[in-house]
Amino acid sequence: MDLKKPYTLNEQITKLKDHGVIITDEAFARNVLQKVSYYRLTGYMLQYRLSTDSHDMIKGIRFEDIYKIYCFDEELRSLLRQYIEKAEFFYKNLIGNKFAELKCKKAPYDQHYDVNNYCDKAGITKTLQSFAKEKSYYRDSAIVKHHFNKYADKMPVWVMLELMTCSSVSLFYHALYSSEKSVIATQVGISIPTLENHLHALSVIRNKCSHGVRLYNSTINPPVKFNKSFLRKNPTIRNDSLFAYILMLIKRLPSDDERKQFRDKLNRIVKKYEENIDFTLIGFPNNYMELMHIKNLKNIV
Repeated sequence: MDLKKPYTLNEQITKLKDHGVIITDEAFARNVLQKVSYYRLTGYMLQYRLSTDSHDMIKGIRFEDIYKIYCFDEELRSLLRQYIEKAEFFYKNLIGNKFAELKCKKAPYDQHYDVNNYCDKAGITKTLQSFAKEKSYYRDSAIVKHHFNKYADKMPVWVMLELMTCSSVSLFYHALYSSEKSVIATQVGISIPTLENHLHALSVIRNKCSHGVRLYNSTINPPVKFNKSFLRKNPTIRNDSLFAYILMLIKRLPSDDERKQFRDKLNRIVKKYEENIDFTLIGFPNNYMELMHIKNLKNIV
């Protein structure tokens, strides 16, 4: 079977019109399609289709409305990247330092390279192998060159975790013995399973944001772990929604100041586009600002 035929910008505009999209300013539409691919933009049209089997739109959908939803998603990803990084750095530092305190007590202080110091030996073997590849991305870094020349390419565990991807840090924590996991989880006041879940979720949302994956009108896995009583009190919150991931991120931020900053910036973006977005498609309940308040975050896990 042949692949889809490529379309020129004018053909893309004609195709959108044929599907029922109202385009009153073709120059604007052409300018948008030069920056944002037709394929990417159509993901923000899914909610307007007459049916899941049809590409035709319900009446009255304007190209500008679709683009505004795209812009909302883009601004939201940018904000999330900024604050995911803060949480990522915090947990890299916490896990690296705690492991060093517990395991790397004797010279040559390289116990993190010994798979016998981990419960999940197969898992840590894969993680260390992945790190060897990840480290090559930083081969021009002064840190990598220093440890290659002076320490036969070995690094202290806190340096190793600093260079690991968010996904590898999640797998590193998962590979630890329960006793080490417990020390780290207790430090932030949650259970081991919840911290494992949140670290995994952080890596997922980070990767989606970094690769420009559409967050609007999508489910995200794994479902985020919350306190059962919190979910009973808030039955409209779906664990696999964007809002659930946002709640998780706020909870995992290192300080109340950062939580408030994030909440206020998020609210500004939401207010900017509230006439264009469907809150149910991002899992936002009516009281979303209240749920993100610092005093209420204590009860979610």
